[in-house]
Amino acid sequence: MNNEKFLEGKVALITGSGSGFGRKMALSFAEKGADLVLNDVNLEGIKETKNLVLKDNEVEILLAKADVSKLAEVEEMADKVFEVFDNVFLIVNNAGIDGGLSTSLKAKEEMYDKVMGVNVKGPWNITKTFFRKMKRQKQFKPVRGKIINIASTAGTSSGHNPMLGVYSISKAAVIAQTRVWALELGSSDITVNSIAPGVFLTPIYNSDPKLIRQFLDSRNVKIPIDKIGEAQWVADLAVFLASSTADYITGQNIVIDGGMTLSINKL
Repeated sequence: MNNEKFLEGKVALITGSGSGFGRKMALSFAEKGADLVLNDVNLEGIKETKNLVLKDNEVEILLAKADVSKLAEVEEMADKVFEVFDNVFLIVNNAGIDGGLSTSLKAKEEMYDKVMGVNVKGPWNITKTFFRKMKRQKQFKPVRGKIINIASTAGTSSGHNPMLGVYSISKAAVIAQTRVWALELGSSDITVNSIAPGVFLTPIYNSDPKLIRQFLDSRNVKIPIDKIGEAQWVADLAVFLASSTADYITGQNIVIDGGMTLSINKL
């Protein structure tokens, strides 16, 4: 894939873009010419992302502070988005929280509700609110819009981290939503895929440096490509999915884990 600005004239909405994967994707999409809607509950975080983007890119950016787990806030955000932009071609449902270290059945009810609200209901709120506009975007052919959900290998049976129980359940639901929405939106020329990162250096793991080692040791796991993932690699995969090369890919959960899940499920 070359370096042409293939997203010029298109708007990318990225939730959780105040740090981590979201920030890297914002930078990468802007390099390809996309105007941006940067969403997060952390206004200072998206302000910093905006400043980083504008250092090297001339794109339009809208800051949209909103809690994606609350439909009313998402709908208010959509009104602001369409006051500024005439399209949202790309949605990245990236916002997520881990819920802390616990098996699923030892988790407290309020934490379960919070994790599921952000990680599962959040993407549903965003997609439910924006897909009607996307399917009317006949100026874009052959695909009128693209949705990328950020899942996790924790949401697969092979990558489940026993100490991130509720998080694992939520990311399994993200993968299921991806497949359901691909079926529901295919006839509207909207593709839906998910990316499932393995162990990456993101705020979730950086918040507890022991978490990576605990998980790898608990499952006797070795990452065949002997590196911890870097957020830019996920951003590069998202750029590929946003490109025309991926127009015929939908309903897929793409694992990016350095072969970690192969090590868990040894042949």
